[in-house]
Amino acid sequence: MNHFQNQIYIIGMQNENIMLKTFSVAIVSLAAMSMANAEMTKAETNAQIKACMKKKQGDWASYGYKGVTFNGTCQPNADGKLQFKAPAP
Repeated sequence: MNHFQNQIYIIGMQNENIMLKTFSVAIVSLAAMSMANAEMTKAETNAQIKACMKKKQGDWASYGYKGVTFNGTCQPNADGKLQFKAPAP
C-alpha cells in the first residue's frame, strides 16, 4: 500500500467510526424516548376512569392531567371498566 492509498483507507475508517457513533446515539435516544412515554401512571389511569364514571361507551369525555386537558371518548379497558381513550391521530 502506498502513502496515498493508506491515507484513503484511514479516512474511510474515520467515516465508518463517525457513522457508527451517530447511529448508536440515535438508537439510544429513540430507546430513551420510547421508554419515557411507554407506561401510564396509576394516577393518570384513575383520572381516565373517573372521567368516564357516569358515561356510556362512546360518549365524549375530557379530563385534566398535569395541567393539560385531554379530549376523547369512553371505551372499555382490559378490566371491562370504561376508560378515556384519545382519538387516533
